[in-house]
Amino acid sequence: MIKAFPKPDQIVNRDQQWAELTALWEHAKPRLVFGLGRRRAGKSWVLARFAKAVGGIYYQATNRTEAEQLAALSRIVGQHFQEAALRGVPFPDWESLFQYLADKANGNRSLLVLDEFPYLANAAPALTSIIQALWDHEWQDTRLKLVLNGSHITAMRHLEAADQPLFGRRTERLSFPPLTHEYVRAFVPDYAPREQLVTHSIFGGLPGHLALLETAADLATNVQRQILSPSGRLLDEAQHMLDAFLQDADIHYSIIQAIANGAHTWSKIANRLGKSAGSLSRPMNWLEEMQVVARTVPITEANPQKSKRSLYRITDPYVAFWHRFVAPILATGESTLLEPEQLWQTHVVPGLDNYMGRPFEEICRGWTGRSEKIPFRPTRVGSWWDADSRNEIDVVAIGPGGELLIGECKWGQVDDTDLETLRDREALIRRDFGASTRVRQVYHAVYSGTGKWSPGVASEIAAGRLLGFSPEDLMAT
Repeated sequence: MIKAFPKPDQIVNRDQQWAELTALWEHAKPRLVFGLGRRRAGKSWVLARFAKAVGGIYYQATNRTEAEQLAALSRIVGQHFQEAALRGVPFPDWESLFQYLADKANGNRSLLVLDEFPYLANAAPALTSIIQALWDHEWQDTRLKLVLNGSHITAMRHLEAADQPLFGRRTERLSFPPLTHEYVRAFVPDYAPREQLVTHSIFGGLPGHLALLETAADLATNVQRQILSPSGRLLDEAQHMLDAFLQDADIHYSIIQAIANGAHTWSKIANRLGKSAGSLSRPMNWLEEMQVVARTVPITEANPQKSKRSLYRITDPYVAFWHRFVAPILATGESTLLEPEQLWQTHVVPGLDNYMGRPFEEICRGWTGRSEKIPFRPTRVGSWWDADSRNEIDVVAIGPGGELLIGECKWGQVDDTDLETLRDREALIRRDFGASTRVRQVYHAVYSGTGKWSPGVASEIAAGRLLGFSPEDLMAT
């Protein structure tokens, strides 16, 4: 029976990760766990608190030398076991440190979390080989739980490459994706549902960003204080988000800016940057691996990897918002000339409703895949567009029994013409599916950011011929 370790109230969501940590802790055999997720995703917040709950050791590596890292971890181990000598005299090598921990465990469960492990591996190149040798021999008769965690997602995945010492050794992987939009409620519970949707679309789903919000302040004030103020924590984070991972990230930042400013195809991105398409392959792949950029294709594509209809988007709403509104302000120097309230009123408010279109579509797609208000449990959710992008369907969900939902998203009111367009496009997507997907039942849905419908749309919803979803629906538990 798995022992319960109550998740601290300070941790928003992350129930699955906490349960996975509890299960691996209770496992009778040693476990080698890789944790990964973007910066500010709350990985350290969860792991440090779980380590405390089970009496484990947590160490967050920094970009320092091997000797400094070994000395720092020796001090933490000394404090943990109340060994005064270790606070001043570090272990001579990693093998000695690990042997000490094994002796202290004495056959009992023990946990060691090495956070931001890529820093540690970079400082101590032999460390992964040392862990591999210990894992293969010394640790198989222990109940050690070793968690290697990192924000450098590419580096963490590289640990499992076939030519790396830890290839084939990982027993579990912990992922820390951004929070879905519903969890913004935990940070601004008094906001109206529409305001909560805007909050997610500006600050994104990273707990480290959402934790900056002041519960008692309104949305405008929070944006002004955190993003538009010269002292705001998020004024320039998007401008430096890759600096810790790359020595020269100019081309990567340029790709992000091009996509954020409307260049969504490979050719348009290359043209915007004045680069050959081939020269962008490596940085684009890196951005995808780091979950900063996502490549999307129409849901009807039978071979997504080879699709020529792919589009690229920014995964983080905060980054998209920053490039849309903040980058121009910084470029002109207005951030030092105007007060944050003036910047909000003159630069953000006039374009905010237009900006909300794309993040609202993303919210609707994600919600459709999770909601119990959908008449079937989707196996796939995405969007659709034709070869020249003249016709698009914002939400497409496919069910296991041949169910098909197609939906139109409007940040404002949904009108009769929106519904007519949606129904007209049903034939186009059916034809694009061809024989690969047998459609047995079709549902039409409309999503409104205001919760308002034209009389004709409202009557269709009331008659049960159309599904209609409002901000209250999208933010409901």
